[in-house]
Amino acid sequence: MTEQITAVEVVSDALFACSYLWAHGRPYSRSDLEKALHQHKDTSTRYGKLVARLRTLYAMPYEDMCTAGFLNTDKDKAIKSRRAVLMEEIGEEELYEWLRDLERVRRVFPESAPQQQRTKLPLSRGSEGFNARQDYVVKHFLPAQSLCSIYGPSGSYKSFLAVSWACHIAAGRRWADKKVTPGAVLYVVGEGGVGVPRRIKAWEQVHKQQVDNLWLVNRPVFPVREKEVNEVLLAARQIEEETGAPVRLVVIDTLARCFGGNDENDARDMGAFIEGCDVIKQKTGATVLVVHHSGKDEAKGARGSSSFRAALDAEFNVKREGEGKALILSCTKMKDAEEPERHAYDLRMVELYADEDGEMICSLVVRDVPREAKEIDPDLAGVSKLSGNHMALWQAIRSRTAKGEPCTLAVIRDDLKATGIDTKHFARWVKKLTDNGLIIQSGEVLKVQSLREVGQ
Repeated sequence: MTEQITAVEVVSDALFACSYLWAHGRPYSRSDLEKALHQHKDTSTRYGKLVARLRTLYAMPYEDMCTAGFLNTDKDKAIKSRRAVLMEEIGEEELYEWLRDLERVRRVFPESAPQQQRTKLPLSRGSEGFNARQDYVVKHFLPAQSLCSIYGPSGSYKSFLAVSWACHIAAGRRWADKKVTPGAVLYVVGEGGVGVPRRIKAWEQVHKQQVDNLWLVNRPVFPVREKEVNEVLLAARQIEEETGAPVRLVVIDTLARCFGGNDENDARDMGAFIEGCDVIKQKTGATVLVVHHSGKDEAKGARGSSSFRAALDAEFNVKREGEGKALILSCTKMKDAEEPERHAYDLRMVELYADEDGEMICSLVVRDVPREAKEIDPDLAGVSKLSGNHMALWQAIRSRTAKGEPCTLAVIRDDLKATGIDTKHFARWVKKLTDNGLIIQSGEVLKVQSLREVGQ
């Protein structure tokens, strides 16, 4: 009688390496995957099925990896999701035997031996990650998990814009035909009153849609205080539990009312405010949008310490277009992307209800259809695609030219830097104004030339 001998499948080092790295949230190499595929060709075996599964995971697009919970989420959750995949193929007991096999770990990953100290800093080599996708809450306007600000003088409609963005995100509707990432919104109504609820109701009437995922905090919140930050985090968790939607945006309206009585011009006080906002951003995964006032001299940007602007990922200036019901939105900083074009947006009057005296109570809604801004200065009329930084550059050159002061590339760049403007695209701005006939460049010297002079 012949005894039947059953071959015992042995996991290869290549498959062990791929599985171990996957289980710890780290990428495995194509070469190890190809070795594992060669060594476990039989897909009817457990290890053959596992390596086939790892090949499928390796080919998954970035967005699908995020959707499945393997990337761009809480690290502990991602690792749990990754290990669940391995357990489906080899079981929990065998998986954790592999992870505890220190002798094999040292042999397969000699560079990771415990006796070798390695930095915990997030290192990358050269241009690695150059094609990483930039995620947005409102595409091209509000980057995901960022600190942003809109600022302008009183009456500039900046809070109406903040409400518009909040409603579109909470409702999952495109804004200015740009994609939004839908989710819950937490809006801190620092200045109190019924203005914000009325603006939301007006938005609902215009768009014929409830915004149940938009939640208001009806008092100031002070990010400089740890207890207050913890309350915001608790509120975000509560909202996520009740709605099933992650908080995508936290609006702080306004910085002045949520600064806790500290000095906006003091870099240390502003640093504490920024730190609190960063904790909210990091712990919730949301974008924090701060509504802020401009200084006495609007040309010098938002008021307070320049450290606030330095910490921002995106900043926008909002001002009224003349005396009408319209705002002009200009991007004055976009850290990791191109600045969106400067445009005007009209506001629509909406009747809400009649009060006890029969008077109609109304509010305004931003009409998210961009159009060319109607410039007050005739020299800029008809020039398309001007950003806030183009305007600041032109005004700086005009000012120095009018006073007969030195006006060179280096001087104007320094003038812009002094107002807090990031000048990494300075040469591109100069070319734009030169190509449109707004300025003349002669070597290092710049001067203003109006469009009226061009036509003569």
